[in-house]
Amino acid sequence: MKFSANDVYLNVNEQSVDSFLKYASQVACNAGFAADASELEQSFLAREQEYPTGLEDGFAIPHAKTETVKRPGFIYFRLTTPLDWQTYDDKPVTDVFVLMVPPENAGDEHLKMLASLSTALLEDDFKQELRQLTSKEEIANFINQKIGE
Repeated sequence: MKFSANDVYLNVNEQSVDSFLKYASQVACNAGFAADASELEQSFLAREQEYPTGLEDGFAIPHAKTETVKRPGFIYFRLTTPLDWQTYDDKPVTDVFVLMVPPENAGDEHLKMLASLSTALLEDDFKQELRQLTSKEEIANFINQKIGE
């Protein structure tokens, strides 16, 4: 799975986690990851209620496993306004990786993506370097280097 500059969204301005997840679901549909934005959004919201996906240092990884997902993948969003997301360190979120996977890929694909991303997000260098990059191409190349299979 190759991550592309088309999967990078910078200067995203949403006022709440719910409005962000609605926006991200629409973006995912427009990008061909999912067939139904509303169904995808409901999957993200259900996952958040089950267990919040905020991490530390301003990162979150909301994920959806639903029939509406046509191809597994993720999208990176950088927010202009930090969101009050439930996180381990109670700090607001500025960077979000949205993961989507169809149920038939849920085992392997989803876990591999989540593991690679989670591992990278434990590294301060990864987070700092990612935040210093300003072009979609640089960000996509960096993510492919760090998370690529």
